[in-house]
Amino acid sequence: MGLIMCASCTSRLPLGSPDNVLIIAHRGNSAVAPENTLSAFRSAVAAGAIYVELDARPSADGTLYVLHDATLDRTTDAKEVFKREKIKIREIPDAALDKLDAGRWFDAQFAGERLPKLTEALDVIQAGSLTLLEHKDGPAEDYVRLLRQKRLVGKLVVQSFDWEFLKQMHQLEPRQVLGALGDKELTEERLAGIAAAGVRIVGWKHTDLTAPLVCDLHGRGYRVWAWTTNEPADWQRLLGFGIDGIITDRPAQLAAWLAQQTVTSHR
Repeated sequence: MGLIMCASCTSRLPLGSPDNVLIIAHRGNSAVAPENTLSAFRSAVAAGAIYVELDARPSADGTLYVLHDATLDRTTDAKEVFKREKIKIREIPDAALDKLDAGRWFDAQFAGERLPKLTEALDVIQAGSLTLLEHKDGPAEDYVRLLRQKRLVGKLVVQSFDWEFLKQMHQLEPRQVLGALGDKELTEERLAGIAAAGVRIVGWKHTDLTAPLVCDLHGRGYRVWAWTTNEPADWQRLLGFGIDGIITDRPAQLAAWLAQQTVTSHR
């Protein structure tokens, strides 16, 4: 499965391999439940996702919540509640955030779903899968403090498009496994930035990956995860490149598809 031993824990953390590609649920099982909610995370665990990806940002009180966008408008009823638009989560205290509905926008059956705190989401995911925690905003110190408090250092993966954040995270807590996110051309200058960040995983936009690039990254000692793709034709292409993990909105379908590839290859 492509395992890495973690100095802070007795269990092994899977990072994937071309022979055992990781299924990574994007914002939970976001095709069937509202993204970045506890319902989506429970569904992703049930669907067999090895990792469940989520996004984290701080509130006005500094509490880390699970939210992709910088604003609350798209995935909560904040516009209705606050009677304005472009409402940044950084402007809203916890007491107000905890009253928002984060499910009704997706489907009426999810009405009443709350915006989860990161601590709540970690408890749900780690009970049955592993967390791929994407930093969207907030200082590295806050993330390290939370992971230490919950004794999760090295028991999940933290990733970010902000490589300076990753560098700071690595300096503060070198035991933590990190992933650098990016897209477009991976130049030598950008490769140097990844190396300086202390990461073990490179998560790249699937349309910008090529077989030579994946091979080169493997040669440099990185695992390569592709984001975010939902179509079998793309999954097939990525498998041909030797990908280690696939981030998808359709974890159950990817699991079934990968199982079928295994059956076919053994015939």
